[in-house]
Amino acid sequence: MNFLRSVIVLCSGFATYRPYRDLAVTTSLKHLLKLITLLALVLTISAIPAARDGMDWFAHHFDQGRPDFSLHDGKIVTQAQQPASWGNDKLRFILDTTGTNTTPDSNAMYGVLFTADSFLYWMTFTNGPTPVVSTRLQSLSGFPDGAVNGEYFHNLSRALLWLLVPLGWLLIVLLGMLSCLLQAYMFSMVASFMERSMPSPLQLPQLLNIAIHACTPAAIVVTVYTAMRLHNLNLWLVYLIVYGIFLIGATSACRDPAERKKEPDVDPFQQL
Repeated sequence: MNFLRSVIVLCSGFATYRPYRDLAVTTSLKHLLKLITLLALVLTISAIPAARDGMDWFAHHFDQGRPDFSLHDGKIVTQAQQPASWGNDKLRFILDTTGTNTTPDSNAMYGVLFTADSFLYWMTFTNGPTPVVSTRLQSLSGFPDGAVNGEYFHNLSRALLWLLVPLGWLLIVLLGMLSCLLQAYMFSMVASFMERSMPSPLQLPQLLNIAIHACTPAAIVVTVYTAMRLHNLNLWLVYLIVYGIFLIGATSACRDPAERKKEPDVDPFQQL
């Protein structure tokens, strides 16, 4: 309950950061770890429907015009005429166990080339001046036997899901902790030099506590937007804007007011 209360408080305003300013840095790190762990779980769960939709789309296109072939002991067995190609310019499939075709179709954005005992998948990147094709060759050894069709990939994805979900959750936690700590530390180091010229400067541990806790609202906003699967939205820019607002606002709110110098009392009759 204390953690959830802290999350609500940290998202409600700038002045609420003052009680967290003087905490031990280890306490702030524990808060960040709990936050990233919870948000990573939300992201992982929300990614499951998207992964299933992607597999449905892949299986549907794979079965459109697909020749019959199966996998047995890591080898492709087929009576189809080869090379066989099906799909479209976005996703292309090629079957060639004769070794005649060993290169990807660069006209397709994505694709898979099935050979006698392996498969080659590729991605074409067009954001540069010239298209760049990235390929990876994978052996078919160890894959389950059976007819290779859309249902085969559905069954394979269900089996891999139990492994990919915890690994994905752990990866998000590690990357989230690393990125938050790096940006908090960089801000604290830069701000500590700037604080020297302030009348009531904040110390480095105080700045670090503020920077760590300021990750809370920004990370929550980005997690919600990601879970909603909003397209054409720069989530990194959204994160920086929200983080910057709370970081600057909380830093200003946590600074002690400057003490005014008390002037000595002057007897007005002494001035006559």
